[in-house]
Amino acid sequence: MIVKAILASALLAAPVGLIAPIALAGGTATCGAAPTESSGAIDQTNAAPRPPSEADCKTPVETSERLPGAEQAVARALRLVGSHGYYQLCARLAANIWGRPRAGYFSAAEQWRQMVATNQAHPDDREPPTGALVFWETGGPYGHVAVYVGDGRIVSNDIGDAVSGEGGVYLVDFELIESQWGARYLGWAPPIYSTT
Repeated sequence: MIVKAILASALLAAPVGLIAPIALAGGTATCGAAPTESSGAIDQTNAAPRPPSEADCKTPVETSERLPGAEQAVARALRLVGSHGYYQLCARLAANIWGRPRAGYFSAAEQWRQMVATNQAHPDDREPPTGALVFWETGGPYGHVAVYVGDGRIVSNDIGDAVSGEGGVYLVDFELIESQWGARYLGWAPPIYSTT
């Protein structure tokens, strides 16, 4: 526990802003500037969020039924269901669900690698807490990430599109990514985003 706190402090103080958590402090304010919402979608024109301070944020630790801030994230996720414009933008969708305008990673695969490298990943764990980012290897270079909303369900993009390029947002069963796309489940991680 002390090692995690020291690691989190070092990462938050790093001059290059390697990673910082996007958990909610005290359950009321998001780390960084909160994007505005319009018609259930996140406004993509917002300025870059400020880097969170140590006082603002804490890294979610230990698996629990719900990550800090998950209630607000799930509410955002459910408001986004039925919207469009997320074609091949799973990392952005997950970031938007967690109140961020962008993920800060080139792809879901890169984000997963970063979570593994910083010991934030929970490989092969099929019991993510509510609000967790869940990752799959898709056979391509980008991978896939969605947000677990509880009861065996995720909010994901593209999975229900009738027409390629639609970029729809859907509430679906956790296993559908594997059964429909043939993807391999990697595991889950807390919502930690780049500050740059």
